[in-house]
Amino acid sequence: MGFFDQLGDVAKNLGAAAGDLAKQVSDKTNDALEISKLNSKIAAEKLEIEKEKKKISEALFDKFAKGEEVPEEIKEFCENIKARFQNIDSLNAEIEKVKNTAGKKAEEVKDAVEDKVEEVKEAVQDKAEDVADKAEEVKDQAVDTFNEVKENVEDKVEDVKKDIKDGIDNIQN
Repeated sequence: MGFFDQLGDVAKNLGAAAGDLAKQVSDKTNDALEISKLNSKIAAEKLEIEKEKKKISEALFDKFAKGEEVPEEIKEFCENIKARFQNIDSLNAEIEKVKNTAGKKAEEVKDAVEDKVEEVKEAVQDKAEDVADKAEEVKDQAVDTFNEVKENVEDKVEDVKKDIKDGIDNIQN
């Protein structure tokens, strides 16, 4: 065989090996997909099992709560659940206390604010009345002062008129 014949055989063998490798990769991919599908189905079945276990536990606890007979090994778990429900009830009662306390405090604050608002209104009204009284006093004083000034000006005008008349009389005489 010649060199080219040997090279051709090697190429054929490489091609066959590559084809076998591609088929193996394809088979492995298909296997992985199939395994993934099966694992998903297993997970779904486990989820359904958990749901059924929950139903069993709820049914057993309901029997326990009604005072009916339950297996001895289950009683401890039921007692633990009962204690947790009691804790929840206690915590809910505390929540109500906090809500009531907060409501009372809010009401007290509201009442205190309303009282302060009323005090401020009264103080503003008192000050407004004081200002009105002061304004009336200032007005009266201004009127009095104006009348005094007017009388003084009138007196001065009369004095000036008299002085002018006396001056004119002096000039004419």
